[in-house]
This record gives sequence, C-alpha cells and structure tokens, in this order.
Amino acid sequence: MPTLMHWLGQSWFVAAVDLLLVFLVVYEALKLLKGTRAAQVAVGIAIVAFLYQASHWLRLPTLEFVIRHSLLYVGFAVVVLFQNEIRLAFANFGKNIRLLSRLGWRTQKLSVVQYEDVLLAVATLAANKTGALIVFERQDNLDEYISRGVRLDAVLGYDLLINIFNPEAPLHDGAVIIRQDRIAAASCFLPLTLNPRLSKDTGTRHRSAIGITEESDAFVIVVSEETGMVSCVEGGNIKRGLEIQAVRELLSKALKATKTQGVTAVRRRRRLAEPSGMDFVTLDTPSETSETPATGTPVVANGRQASRIGERGALNLAAVWQQGRHWSGWLGRKLRTLVVENFTLKLIAAVMTSALWLSATKQDAIPFVLRGVPVNYQGLREDLVIANGHEVQEVTLRVRGPRDVVERLRPESFVITVSLAGKNPGDRVILLREDARIEKPTGVEILEIEPPRLTLNLERQVYRQVDIKPNFRGALPVDREIAEYQVVPATTMLRGPEAQVYALPSVGTETIWLNVHDRSFTERYKVDVKDPRIEIVGAQEVEVKVTIRPIIVRRRLDVVLDTPGTPPTRLEVTVEGPKSVVEKLRGRDFQATVATALVSERPPRRKVVVTPPPDLAEQVQVVSVSPDEVVNRRSEQGSTR
Repeated sequence: MPTLMHWLGQSWFVAAVDLLLVFLVVYEALKLLKGTRAAQVAVGIAIVAFLYQASHWLRLPTLEFVIRHSLLYVGFAVVVLFQNEIRLAFANFGKNIRLLSRLGWRTQKLSVVQYEDVLLAVATLAANKTGALIVFERQDNLDEYISRGVRLDAVLGYDLLINIFNPEAPLHDGAVIIRQDRIAAASCFLPLTLNPRLSKDTGTRHRSAIGITEESDAFVIVVSEETGMVSCVEGGNIKRGLEIQAVRELLSKALKATKTQGVTAVRRRRRLAEPSGMDFVTLDTPSETSETPATGTPVVANGRQASRIGERGALNLAAVWQQGRHWSGWLGRKLRTLVVENFTLKLIAAVMTSALWLSATKQDAIPFVLRGVPVNYQGLREDLVIANGHEVQEVTLRVRGPRDVVERLRPESFVITVSLAGKNPGDRVILLREDARIEKPTGVEILEIEPPRLTLNLERQVYRQVDIKPNFRGALPVDREIAEYQVVPATTMLRGPEAQVYALPSVGTETIWLNVHDRSFTERYKVDVKDPRIEIVGAQEVEVKVTIRPIIVRRRLDVVLDTPGTPPTRLEVTVEGPKSVVEKLRGRDFQATVATALVSERPPRRKVVVTPPPDLAEQVQVVSVSPDEVVNRRSEQGSTR
C-alpha cells in the first residue's frame, strides 16, 4: 500500500491526471457550445483572455491592469449569458452517469404487447397525418410537466392513444407522457428548445420534443401533422423520416423493452474448454440493440457440438483465432472512432489545455524570503542530545517561483531533514545544501539558505536529582514576614546535556507573588526550568506551604518617672512588639512607678516598674528599663506619668 500511494503521488502521474481532467472539461464545454449563439460569446471571452496573457508576457501594465480588474465581472457575465447552456451541461453530466440505471432503479421496461400497441398507434397516426407527441419517462422525473396537463393514470393501449390524439378530442393538444406501462397525463405542455441550429421550418411540436429531451433524459416520438413523418428525439437530437422498424429499434434500445421472441444476447465466457469436452465456437447471430456486433461472439458449445468436440479431444483453434480477430477488429474500430470523431474539437481542446497548462506552470518567477522554516533531526543516538538545539531549530530561505505558488508558501511548505546517524559527542558542522534533505513545493527554487551551515553541539544526555526552591516575587505587607516555607516534594529529576544539567544546583517554581498574601497559605505551583535544553522528567508540580507572621521589632523610648519621694528621673525603656504597633508608641503612653518593696534600706532603693498601655498589653512587652532602681524615701508608692 505505501508503494502504491508513493506511485500515485509522483508528480508526472498527478500532472497527467490533471491534464486529462482539464481536457475533458474543455472538450465537453466545446461540444456544448458548438453551433450555438454562446459560441460567439465564448470566442470573445477567449480573445480577452489571450490579450490578458499577451499583456502579461509583453509587459503592458496598463492593458493588464484594465483586463485584470474587468475579470471580476466575467463570472457574473458568464452566468447571465450562458444560463441555458450551463443548465443543460449539468443536466447532461448527471444524465451521463447512469448510476441509478446500472443499479436497476427506475428502469423503464415495456412488455411486447404495450410495445407493439405504441408502434401500431404511431403507424396509424402517421398514415392519417394526425399530429402526435408521445413522451416516455426514463430516469428523470417528469412530474413538473405531468402536473401541467390532465392526469389520467390509464393503462397504455392502442385505442386510448388514437382517441387522445383525435383532432376532435379535447386532449389532442399537447403531449402524452408515459410512465412505466401507464399513461400518466395528456395535453401536457413542454418547454421549447432555444437551439439556433434548428431550421426555421421546425414546428412547435418538434421544438417541444427537442426541448423536453434537453431538459431530461426522456425519449420522444413525434408524428408530423402536415407530412405524417415520424421522428424520434433523444438527448436533444432529432431523427426524422423514420420507418416503423427504425422506430421499433430506437424505442427498444431506449426503453430496454422485454422481448419474448428473437435471439437473446449470448453470455460471453473466457474459460476455455476443460477435458470434459467443452470448447469455444462462434455463432453468427444478429443483434438489434447491442452496441457490440454479435458476429463472432464466443459461446460455450453444447449438445451435439460438445459431444463432437469431446470426441475430438482438441480445441477448435480456428474458432479461437477467429474470435481473437473479431475482438481486435472491434477494439480497433472503437479506438479509431474515439480519435476521429469530433477530431477538430478535440484538437482545439488539446491546444487550449496546453495553453492553460503553460499559463498555470510557466509564470514569471518572483523572489520571496521565508523565515522560520523548521529543521528536523533524525537518527541521533539515544544517549546524545543537541545542547544548542534552540539555536539550530529554524533557518531562513530565499526562494523563487511562480507568483500563485509563492503567495501560498508557508514555513511548513518546506521539510528540511538532517540525518545524525553515527554522530559522536562534540561539535558537528552541517552543510545544509549537501548534508540535508530538502523537500519543497513543485516549481519553487531555493536561492539561498541562511545560515548555510549549522554547528551542532552534541553532548551526553544525563539525569540528575536537584532541589526545588520557591520563586518568591513581590513584597508582603510592611509588618509581615515569612517565618518558614516547605516544598513537597522537595526534589525533582532533570534530563539534558551533561554540562548544563550539572551547572544547575537547583530549580525554582513558577513565580509566587507575595503581594497578594497577608497570611499563611498552601498552594500548588509548577516547576520551572529556564534553560530550554533541560527537560523535567520528575515531579513537575509541587505543593508550597508558606507561614507568614508579623515582624517583631524593638525600640527605645524615654519615659519620665515622677513619683513622691523620688526626684523626676528620665528612664530609658526598651520595648518589643509588632512593627506596625511599636512604631506608633510614644514615651508618655507608658506608666512608670516604683515597687513597694525595698531593694535596700540605706539608702532606701526601690525597683522601677514600667507598664505598656492597657489595650496593647498583649502585643507590646517591656524588655529593659534603665535605670531599673531609684532612691525613694517614702514608704508608700507614688505614681506619676
């Protein structure tokens, strides 16, 4: 299968299929336009297209500008001018597929009795010069036209047809539409053809017959009222002045009428006779409906022929030779018809196809710079790594090619592959023109590669376990600080070039912003490695627990001790507490007293006691007081501020 896909993907095969499809489209379009009023318009459009191409080749910018901007409206003009031809083209395209008929769906078949009734009625009408228009529905549905007439849904028969087309009958105007083996409707009005090739003497009845066969795949029999001439119409083509026998053959071929008499088509077999006595012979039988002549058609001998051949015990080589000559001659006639038929149209289609191909592929090449083209590396040993891989991942190409191709180029349009098989550690120089395989779009030429060479630093690939540290950013409130933090798990595994991995003592987490926190928190963060050459193969996400507490500071304040029995004394008091609280304290906020108990009697000394404000007693502590003892001669404690 990969070999088949590779063969189908070859440029020559794609080009051949492309040219063949374009030729068929052009040929069918020429057949459709041949002899019609649209042919002259098509010639005018072709001349305009030729002038545009000539202006492009001859460097006539003004003419090219005018025609290019006028082409915007050509599509609308084609639809308006060729609306009938376009409709017929799509109708013929669908009609030629014949898929449903090959599957046996809606296949039209008439019995012999009905078949002869129609022919007998046509012969009678022709003899009496009575105009008639009989339409046989095939694959395409004719409900649109049936609804315009008088619905009958009657059994098809000679008498009914004669009475319908009787000039004195109310239903004689219009057409009779036959569906399967019944008359679906009478007095039906059909569309007139607009084919200018028809003679002016062609009447309305015949124009209607041609029109309905252009719109559908119907088969029509027409009887002229003036001459009694019988005509058959199929696919927009009319055959006039036919005898009843010719009408019978055309009707049988068109509707696949069921036969009960005559020679049926013999079945062709390719298997030669076995020793059982079977052999190939030829039977010359007439064929009325088959495209392949029946003369020389091989059949399996039976009966007395088989017994005689069995007695001979040998093949009839003359019959085999005659059959081969028959088929080779038939194939030659078919090939000759395929080439000679409409030879002028086919020659014109081939010339137009060649011109279109040259116009599409031989455009002026323009330069273009394409940046960011990726470079792919293959075959590198598993224990090696490209240490400077981030520096040699992309290159810049300066290319040249057809404008329509260059305008669609993307970095992914090029595939640059470098093989590193068998390379050892160290610096390796790669010349892209020589050492790389470059796949590029058809018709594009690479003028320059920047840089023209790549230096790859190949190093051993190692694994290493390293610590994970939180990456704190921002600041906590002024009175808060981190008491401690914990990372779970505390380590991870790294993989990368040996020099880079061992140069990294630890890795951090993604950024943890502290300015959004004022209390302890626990959150999950990803592990972040800044060096793109190093890959994390261990824990890639960790849990960080951070404990936040107020900042404790100490401050010295001057507090005045003024108590009875002691001269006013300035005390130096050291306090401790949260920073935001301590910074707001003043000396007068504290109360200084002396203790009741004497420290010594001569002279009487008492302990100094300093207390913080009552509302801050739990947050602020007095660390030291200097002096911490004073002389006080009163036995009772006095207090002052």
